[in-house]
Amino acid sequence: MCSLQKKRQQFKAGLLRYKPAVYAKRPKVKYVYFYVLDPQSVLDGDPKLKRIRTKFNCYASARERDAAALRYCEEINKKLAEGWNPLIESSSRKSFTPTKEVLDAYMRMIAKRFKDDVLKKNTYMDYCKRLNRLQKYIENHPVPYVYMIDRQWVENYLDHIYVDGDCTPRTRNNHLSWLSSLCTYFVDYGYIAVNPCIGIKPLRNTEKFRKALDTTDRKKLFAWLEENDPYFFLACMFQYYTLIRPGELSNVKIKDISLKEQTVFVSHEYSKNRRDGVATLPKVLAELLIKLGTFNSPGDYYLFGKNFMPTKRKSSANHFAKRWAEVRKKLKFPRNYQFYSLKDTGITDIINQVGLNIAKDQARHSSVAVTNHYASKNQLRAQPELKNFE
Repeated sequence: MCSLQKKRQQFKAGLLRYKPAVYAKRPKVKYVYFYVLDPQSVLDGDPKLKRIRTKFNCYASARERDAAALRYCEEINKKLAEGWNPLIESSSRKSFTPTKEVLDAYMRMIAKRFKDDVLKKNTYMDYCKRLNRLQKYIENHPVPYVYMIDRQWVENYLDHIYVDGDCTPRTRNNHLSWLSSLCTYFVDYGYIAVNPCIGIKPLRNTEKFRKALDTTDRKKLFAWLEENDPYFFLACMFQYYTLIRPGELSNVKIKDISLKEQTVFVSHEYSKNRRDGVATLPKVLAELLIKLGTFNSPGDYYLFGKNFMPTKRKSSANHFAKRWAEVRKKLKFPRNYQFYSLKDTGITDIINQVGLNIAKDQARHSSVAVTNHYASKNQLRAQPELKNFE
């Protein structure tokens, strides 16, 4: 083949993923042929179309043969139009869809789910961040078509995250979890036949960075806040006693609190599990609310608005962490003491004083296994009943 012809073929292959099936009636051989993009040629950087041929010589009559060949052409052309390629192992009907096109479709899908309140804002932003990082990697490690995202490619990407990014096993495992959900989307929408993340094992997690406060530091914190910052003191007390997540706390309104029932209502509109729930309001917390004059504000005011005081306008959930960083610096606490550490501390103390099941209910967890994940390692002790077991 001359150089000009070769260039033309490469150009056509770059534009076309297939050529439709045609029924050829030769004097001695009757066959259907069509062209598809050769996957290996794409990997080699020299994309070419490859011909596939099927003979139709085994029929008793010409009429039966022609009818069968034309039916075959119609079926093949329908599959080709949907992205099918017989040269791809475990080919799905959209395997030859350009990767960029598929990721753009995924982006539109998660944007729609966020708009319809199926995805929470933090989840949506996290997905966008991970997708952006994946797309930057693809720029240097091209996968022109979605079928090329196979297990080896996924493992290489995870190595890039873990080794080149110098991240923790937990971060690498979180990326694996997101990639698996992305590839599940590919499978569900017919882009690939099998999720390439299946069988890739997560790395053994190290202990989480965040640490529960010990009793001395907790008392020091509460004493300092009560004297110097009473409204943030209330916020920290809420985190410790009610175990309500910061994102949920920022949405709690005064009318959600019942002094009579000693409860705090958490609406499904902003709860993590999308279900209505209540947390018990201990007496010490109820008394602090009254002392600070919380109920002098209208019921539709947010409990922790600007400066952690009741306000009509809602504040971001991040303002808990920002203020906590300032307090931690003043009290010279270690960095692994975080605002959310108060929840770890609360769960640990509730388990010690009143039991695991009550801690689970107060935290609104789905199982005691989840609650145990938050508990301090100091609770991993021998059972007294078994010490003298024979």
